[in-house]
Amino acid sequence: MRYIRIILALLALASLITVFYLWPRAEAPKRDVVATINGYQLEKSELTASPEEGDGDQRLEDLINSAITRELLIQEAQRQKIDKEEAFRKSLKAFYEQSLLKILMDRKYAAFNVTTSDEEIDRYLSLFGKMIRFTRLPVRSEPPYKPVSDQGQSTEVLFDDLADSMKPMIAGLKPGEYVIKFDTGHEQYALRLDAVTASSTTSQTPAILPREMAKSIIEQSKKERLISEWLTELRQNANITIHN
Repeated sequence: MRYIRIILALLALASLITVFYLWPRAEAPKRDVVATINGYQLEKSELTASPEEGDGDQRLEDLINSAITRELLIQEAQRQKIDKEEAFRKSLKAFYEQSLLKILMDRKYAAFNVTTSDEEIDRYLSLFGKMIRFTRLPVRSEPPYKPVSDQGQSTEVLFDDLADSMKPMIAGLKPGEYVIKFDTGHEQYALRLDAVTASSTTSQTPAILPREMAKSIIEQSKKERLISEWLTELRQNANITIHN
């Protein structure tokens, strides 16, 4: 899931500059004009906050003055032809692409209709304080993704110490079962649960999560797995050439 989190983190760094002020101005007739700055008509709808959110006329005046200052700076930047510079165009292109990606990912997440049963929640909560032994197995590089060997790197760890993204995946398995894990968009492997045992080193009572929180964690994990599978499918169906 690190790849997904990196993508989502990059999307969160979108520019603070409003798209409206970056693209060419529309020539359609304007309504409810509150100010004219060097010929540019500023509409009430362009103010950065609603005039109703504040102390009446003073709040509206402050918003208008702020918008006037911003418009004057934009006009000065355009007068200096900063918007024609390559650095600006690259910045605009990056913002445009980040916006596209954010909308796409938001829609994709919203489209996933995942559910979680009480049995899944019980299983997830019951593993806290238990020792987990699992094995990482190599899988086929193309669908269907199945282990190509039953031998791999084994790990034994307290369930509580597993990465948050792995806990729901392991909790969804019974000993001997495996799940395919997709990493970095093009690498995949299987995680096989080998055994669940009581911990001999844990003397404290494991923390108990609220059921609603456990449900949310499980469903988020399911969505992340679906996103990873979707990204892998996109990569497989694309025509990609890596030049050295």
